[in-house]
Amino acid sequence: MLFDSESVSEDNRPNIHDALFLTHPSGRRCLLEVSEKMNARQKPQRTFLAVTLLTVLAVTTVFLVYAALLATYTGGNVTISLSGGSIQYSLPPKDPGSWGATLAQSNGSEWYARVSMTNPPTQTVTVKWTLQKQVSGSWSNPPTNTTQFTSNSFDLTPSSTEIYAFQSGSNTITNNYNWGQHTTTDGTYRVVAEINTA
Repeated sequence: MLFDSESVSEDNRPNIHDALFLTHPSGRRCLLEVSEKMNARQKPQRTFLAVTLLTVLAVTTVFLVYAALLATYTGGNVTISLSGGSIQYSLPPKDPGSWGATLAQSNGSEWYARVSMTNPPTQTVTVKWTLQKQVSGSWSNPPTNTTQFTSNSFDLTPSSTEIYAFQSGSNTITNNYNWGQHTTTDGTYRVVAEINTA
């Protein structure tokens, strides 16, 4: 719609933001009213954009509230100790107080072995026991001059610090194996224990 710049009063003249000035062929300046339909289309878009921004702002505010620090708790100390162990030997009777790292005795006499562990893990294990003899400065490997067997599986716990060389039954000192039956000749022997998960 065209408006004569001279005939349109200030009160009736469209808002300058909603109209454009055009020059009439007669030389008069006229106002071109912006289509109301265009404004009608733009208003819903502006409203949708405003609602979207408000929604994003609200969600962000909620996340910020939940991310706020409520409290800090510090636990006590945790001490980690590595598992370790060593082979010990004993003569009969199999007294717990008679175990040592080495042993000297006459051939054919009874003697026993065990593993003394520190900080054993809790798990089910088997133990492969091997008797070795020193030959020409080297320890012989199976099957020469050795005897070997694997114990039944049993549960290892932090309280079970002694593992006895048993072929059958349970891990008790009464089931401990007599290695003396295989050391009837002079020489130097040792027992090797290989602990594996069952």
